[in-house]
Amino acid sequence: IPKIMAHTRTLATEIVLSTPTTLAWKQTQEYTPRVLHKGFKVDSLVTCTLDGEGKVVYHKDQWNEKDYSHEGVGKVMKTLNGDYLGHVTRPPGDL
Repeated sequence: IPKIMAHTRTLATEIVLSTPTTLAWKQTQEYTPRVLHKGFKVDSLVTCTLDGEGKVVYHKDQWNEKDYSHEGVGKVMKTLNGDYLGHVTRPPGDL
């Protein structure tokens, strides 16, 4: 995201579910693309399923009450990120 967005800000976060196998939270974020320089808000629901060691085995992100995981632009973004752009979007090793 840093390559595309000039700024990102988390405006609000609310935990909606926390169990040993599932974490879910709502968040409102503001994104400012490098080319537009005008921010836009996105409300999202993030759900992570964890294995017995607490590692994420499934991640689902819904933006503005829509599930983009399996169709359209969201599917393309997930495929590009997962299959081709991991070296760009991977967090630093020191995290």
